[in-house]
Amino acid sequence: MTTENLARTSNAKISEALELLNEAAKEKKDELKGLMVNKYSHIREAMTAGVEHAQEAIVQGKEKVIEIAGDVDKRVHKDPWVYIAGAAAASLILGYFMGSKRK
Repeated sequence: MTTENLARTSNAKISEALELLNEAAKEKKDELKGLMVNKYSHIREAMTAGVEHAQEAIVQGKEKVIEIAGDVDKRVHKDPWVYIAGAAAASLILGYFMGSKRK
């Protein structure tokens, strides 16, 4: 056999094998689909539970932030000068560190 005939034969065998694989895949398509759905359904359930938990945490976080903001508001209205002095000191320290030159 010549090289050309060997190449044609190889190509024909490869094409035939690919056709057989394609036919087998079509026959097993539904079976494979069912296996994939069943196998990975627990991942979907875990993700759904995670999303629900995250939503609950967000709601609880919002409630906590509102509660803390209300407490801070009451404290600042009760004695504002302490908070004004604290803000001024923090600004002074931050300005000092941001304005200092480094080599």
